[in-house]
Amino acid sequence: MKRLYRSRKEEMIAGVCGGLADYLNVDPTVIRLVFLLLFFAGGGGLFIYIILWVIMPLEPAGSSGVLEVEAKPEPVSEPEPEIPLEVEAPKPARTKKPASAKKPKAS
Repeated sequence: MKRLYRSRKEEMIAGVCGGLADYLNVDPTVIRLVFLLLFFAGGGGLFIYIILWVIMPLEPAGSSGVLEVEAKPEPVSEPEPEIPLEVEAPKPARTKKPASAKKPKAS
């Protein structure tokens, strides 16, 4: 037996129109338009919507009709070994000694 629930997937405000559409096998837009026409025809649409919002239970999480697939993790491959790079150490820079540091030659 089919049960009347508020929809989880076709929800704009509370899922009432989506749940009614699912129960009646019609497009949710048609139900929304009916509520809109009832609202402008005297405000009854809003009153009925609020009553249904309070009375209708929310659709159970597992029965949304959407197949939930659990993703399988990809196998972890071992990282490739790092190849050590041979880098030469920088040569020390040649610096000139200051002129005052030189010893005068004895003549």
